[in-house]
Amino acid sequence: MDIFVINMSDTDNVKPELLEKFRHKEFKNKAKQKEHCFSYLMTDRILKEVYGLENRNIEFLNGKPYLLTREKYFSISHSGKYILIGFSDNECGADIEQMKERDYVSIAERMKFNASNLEEFYSEWTKYEAEYKLGGSDKGKSIVQTVFENYMITAVCEKPQEIFEIYIQNGETFSNL
Repeated sequence: MDIFVINMSDTDNVKPELLEKFRHKEFKNKAKQKEHCFSYLMTDRILKEVYGLENRNIEFLNGKPYLLTREKYFSISHSGKYILIGFSDNECGADIEQMKERDYVSIAERMKFNASNLEEFYSEWTKYEAEYKLGGSDKGKSIVQTVFENYMITAVCEKPQEIFEIYIQNGETFSNL
């Protein structure tokens, strides 16, 4: 599974008309709409430039995006200044969360997370979110978690022993985490 972490500050360099081309739903919050459009623009570019896919048409099933051809599967997440997009040949889910101070104890209790500190809470939270995006599959799966800056990244794939590569926009690569 390839995981791309992209700084959203680049949205300022994209013409609004191009972003609008990638809008799949309406948002009341214009900043959220811009994030949404930018994430699908980046998904389209990666599918074309990295994977060489010509047919990049997307459909939504139960709110989850899929390529019509199913040549690749992908999962998108946003938090703070980053967009995370994970790609795999198999069903996958990915999540990124900025680790901010919060009352994690009450949330952890409500969600039945085993978390005694903030990092453990975000580890459990992003795992929950990534598995939800995967579809809550009970099948065997692979999982990777890492901390980048003050962000927790979690990715899951339905293929056991999936190899994970994380690419940070500045070119830094973390191999086989």
